[in-house]
Amino acid sequence: MELINTILGIPLGYILYFAYTIIGDYGLAILVFALAVRIVLFPVSILAHNNSLRLLKIQPTLNQLKIRYSGEKELLNEEQYNLFKKEKYNPFIGIVPLLIQLFLVIGMLQVMYNPLQHMLHLEKPVIEILVKTTRELSEKEINFGEQLLALEAANRPENLSIYHDALVGLPNGNVILDKLLDIDLYFLGLNMGEIPSITKPSLIWLIPLLSGITAIFFCLVQMKLSPGALGQGAGTNNGLTIFTVVFSIYFAFVTPAGVGLYWTAGNVFGIAILLILNVMYNPWKLAGDAIKKIKASQKTPAEKKEEQAKNKALRIREKADVNRFMQAEKRLVFYALTSGQYKFYKNIIEFILANSDITIHYLTNDPNDAVFTMNEEKLIPYYVSQQKTISLMLKLETDILATTVLDLQTYHLKRSIVKNDIEYIYIEHGPASTHLTARETAYDHYDTIFCTGPHHVAEMRRREEMTGFKRKNLIKAGYGLYDQLVASYTALKEGSQIVIDKRPQILIAPSWQNDNIMELCLKDMLDALMGKGFKVIVRPHPQYVKMFAEEIAEMSKQYAQSIIDGELLFENDFSSNDSIFMSDILITDWSGIAFEFSYCTLKPCVFINTPMKVMNPNWEQYGLEVLDITLRDKVGVSIEVDEIEAKLAGVVTKLLDDKDDYKEIIEGIVEQYLYYPGRSGEAGGTYILRRLGL
Repeated sequence: MELINTILGIPLGYILYFAYTIIGDYGLAILVFALAVRIVLFPVSILAHNNSLRLLKIQPTLNQLKIRYSGEKELLNEEQYNLFKKEKYNPFIGIVPLLIQLFLVIGMLQVMYNPLQHMLHLEKPVIEILVKTTRELSEKEINFGEQLLALEAANRPENLSIYHDALVGLPNGNVILDKLLDIDLYFLGLNMGEIPSITKPSLIWLIPLLSGITAIFFCLVQMKLSPGALGQGAGTNNGLTIFTVVFSIYFAFVTPAGVGLYWTAGNVFGIAILLILNVMYNPWKLAGDAIKKIKASQKTPAEKKEEQAKNKALRIREKADVNRFMQAEKRLVFYALTSGQYKFYKNIIEFILANSDITIHYLTNDPNDAVFTMNEEKLIPYYVSQQKTISLMLKLETDILATTVLDLQTYHLKRSIVKNDIEYIYIEHGPASTHLTARETAYDHYDTIFCTGPHHVAEMRRREEMTGFKRKNLIKAGYGLYDQLVASYTALKEGSQIVIDKRPQILIAPSWQNDNIMELCLKDMLDALMGKGFKVIVRPHPQYVKMFAEEIAEMSKQYAQSIIDGELLFENDFSSNDSIFMSDILITDWSGIAFEFSYCTLKPCVFINTPMKVMNPNWEQYGLEVLDITLRDKVGVSIEVDEIEAKLAGVVTKLLDDKDDYKEIIEGIVEQYLYYPGRSGEAGGTYILRRLGL
């Protein structure tokens, strides 16, 4: 405490002493000091306000990033950092005013608790004599505020002779005693040195009451005008208001009234600062669109209540499922993040169920996973949250865990510490190259990889050569989703359900990475294709539809006539793949749908060279071809973004003319790059049953 008093108390004490000397009123001196602090800190307030404005403007983008990179914490942090850097937002600037105020309050406490030092400027030996005298007079132990109590005791008539005798031996003892009697700590009849007692009502209670009332008004104004509050939900703001008001009242009850007066003045002057900043930098004028988007995305009280009820029900359900899972005798477990991942396991699971009596335990983080609706006795699903998955995986006991979730040992998916001979199998969810679109360490901790084609084998073996890691079991497993799509496409053709349209149908199906077609160049593409005799279907990524419904609606308005004429359709229903199968040409950026479309229909694609998504910055060191790049000009044609207006329509027309040639080319590519077409379930299922000894 002595160090704090030296660093903070002494400088602030001199300032308050100077104000008191000029004004002659202790309370007014505190008010002037509080005002001076706000004026001096005004540039810092401007800096923090503008910093909060930057955050407010990018808040909708931040919300989008959280959805886009859900479950990818490292990548999310990287993208947030890049956004902050680009927009010049510093998350630490916002706490600077709070830290300064905190230090000032701590300093003011030292000044108020030590008036003999800071307001009377008495020497340390004199203060020690006065404190010692007060201790001798006191009937109870003094834990803190000794100087305040000494000043109060010296001003009592019955103690005057005692303090006179204590000081009589000192030089200028009478002068010191006069100083003690002359200082006036009262303001409007209230002793600013008194600490309000919660158990003894008195007029001094006005200070905590005013502290609480001004805190309420400050918070209400802040909720309406502060960029930080405008970017938060009502629940958060109300919670902060309650905390601030309760703290303000409590704080004023446990500190000298002068500190409570300073706190109250700070609230009042803080309101004035907010009003001035609102005139200078009005959030609604400078970030109105962002505020509207934030408000539109916030849940109503009824929605929040409903969400809380659902979460409670999910916690109960999760607890029951976790108990069932832990008690079950398990040999084979499949794990999925979402319902959409079942399609990557479907063929394998169906083969295992048809060719053995083993029970498959299916662990999913999706409470609405379609697996819960399947009536299959030997396929037992369990719901568990992603957070709970960590502890569950650490205690896992099974012979095999199969999943299509990358980054084992990096994030929430961990190897068991209870059973160290579990075989961890990674099932590929696409034919794309592994050394470009996945983190370099994503596959390192798996024992077995189900490879879709020979390029995966080469990439895995190259990784092992570069690192010296133990060789993995690389299984020629094929690609289950390809088999399912081919079966659906064949059934659709045989059922004669394809609607014949004289106009060639062009499907635009972007990826979900940054700077995808929808974000970068959709309008240029539509302008290039409209009026050229094509029927164009835009099929955005489901996440894009979820996040950018307004943008899609606005684009629909711009092309309303083309939609009416049947020339253009924005497809938001993803329950069917008919639009994919029925299209003659697919246009995409870096989406894996290109492989699925061309491999299944044997039709060509147009690739727009938007910025490539690179998860492994060292991919070139592998010295291997990247299928995502080399096949772009084999199964179709790739063009640059700035070439869309001049080339896109012509490229599409040329591909339509050459579609028979591409059919032969793509058939050769499928044969070269895909293991066991039509038999992936058998390949993967046979390996698993063999490893289980079945």
